[in-house]
Amino acid sequence: LWERALTQVADLKGKAVNGRKETKLIEEVVTDIHRRIGVPLCHTLPSLQGRNYDIRLITSWLTDGSCHTIDILTIVGISGIGKTSLAKYVFRLHFGKFHKSSFIEDINTRCKEHHNGLLDLQKQLHGDISKKIELHVNDVTMYTSKIESVLSRKRVFIVLDDIGSLDQLNALLGKNGLHP
Repeated sequence: LWERALTQVADLKGKAVNGRKETKLIEEVVTDIHRRIGVPLCHTLPSLQGRNYDIRLITSWLTDGSCHTIDILTIVGISGIGKTSLAKYVFRLHFGKFHKSSFIEDINTRCKEHHNGLLDLQKQLHGDISKKIELHVNDVTMYTSKIESVLSRKRVFIVLDDIGSLDQLNALLGKNGLHP
C-alpha cells in the first residue's frame, strides 16, 4: 500500500505559485495528494455546529441512487453564513464516491484578481477530472470544450465556490450538459 502511494505521489506534476499565497498553494497540494491516493485528509471531520440538517439533506440528495440524472445543487445566501464551510464538509465526506471530483474555491475573486484567472481555474478543473492529461491550451473557449468532453463521460462531483457570473459557470462547465 505504501509503495503504491509513494509511486502515485512521485508521479504528480508540480504546481506554479502564480502570485498566490504560499499557504494556499501548500493546502491545495496536500488536498490534491490526498484526493489522488484516496485517503481522507483526516479520519474524522470536525462537526459543523447547527448544520446537521443541511448535511443530512445534501447527503441524502447525493446518495439517492438516481444514477441516470444530472443534478446541480445551488447553495445561496449572504456572505459569512457558512456556505463554503458546509460545501467543504460535504465534499470531504463524499468525494471518494465519484469517478473524479474537484473543489474550486473563491472563483469570482480569483477571476478578478488574476489576468488569466479563468484559464487557471479551467486548468485546475480539467486536471482534477481528466486522466492526468496536461493540456497546453491558452484559450478559454478551447478549455471549455475539453472540460465538456470529460464531463459528458464521467460521474463527477464538482463544487464551484463563489461563482460571480453565468460566463464563469459556462466557461467551467460548458453548455453541452453533464454525464447522467
